[in-house]
Amino acid sequence: MKFKHETASWVTTVGGMVLPDEGLTLSAFGAALRVAPDRAEQAARYLHRKRLVFVSKRCGHLRVLPVSAMRLRGRPRGVMPMGPKLDPRLVGLLTEAHPIFLSVKEMRRDMPTDWRDRPELRAELSDGVAGQSDRIMKLCRRFLAVHGTHLAGLREALWLDQADIMPLIAQRHPALALGGPDALPAPGVDSQAKRVSKSLSPKDRVLAYVREAGPNGITVSDISFNFGNRLKRPALNEIVATLESVAQVIVVECRTASRGRMGVRLFDPVHGEPNVLPDGRLVLSE
Repeated sequence: MKFKHETASWVTTVGGMVLPDEGLTLSAFGAALRVAPDRAEQAARYLHRKRLVFVSKRCGHLRVLPVSAMRLRGRPRGVMPMGPKLDPRLVGLLTEAHPIFLSVKEMRRDMPTDWRDRPELRAELSDGVAGQSDRIMKLCRRFLAVHGTHLAGLREALWLDQADIMPLIAQRHPALALGGPDALPAPGVDSQAKRVSKSLSPKDRVLAYVREAGPNGITVSDISFNFGNRLKRPALNEIVATLESVAQVIVVECRTASRGRMGVRLFDPVHGEPNVLPDGRLVLSE
């Protein structure tokens, strides 16, 4: 079809159309005009030049309105808003949480599909996901305390932005699941990271964590999480080896359940040798 015949069909078709006052999106206008999607914008702009429709561009989106919406300066009398926008404070929270979500995505990607395949790596990644989930919860608690907004709006924003990752976060923190409670539960007391000054050297901080953990000890993964990104795992392993060589900590590979993976746990020698059964299970102290 020649272009002049095509434009004539556009003029004829639009003459029989009644555009709503709020206008149509470009895709809806193309469907009503019965043109290919890749020709809809060209047709709309052609009809705009012919003053048969009015094309308005707001926030990068085209909207086709009746020609009566055109003012002398070319602005429409009234345009339906593109949709509610997120609270800028929520946008700031999502921006701050994005590196944490990205870290969880990387760990999910590296997670073995079979639980029997590489159990040490799977356990390490599971601990990492749990730690990052706790960081997301801390961000949410801080945000609600500062801004006093409703948990439902915060939860909706998280799921809108990270719908593929939030199910993992919700497994550890059900309050962030869709349809969760109206308020976050009271935070639990973490006895493994209480009042340890960040001004201490990494070696002294490790010792402080071990002493505060009590007779049940603390895993290397928990210590690594307490340090955040300020101490890499190889450097932490060197500190643990140094402390073990001078008998300042007791290093045992054990587990706290009758089944499952074995993990490295540090104990304070003040409490004596840990009670570890032949199958590797640690007998926890009350």
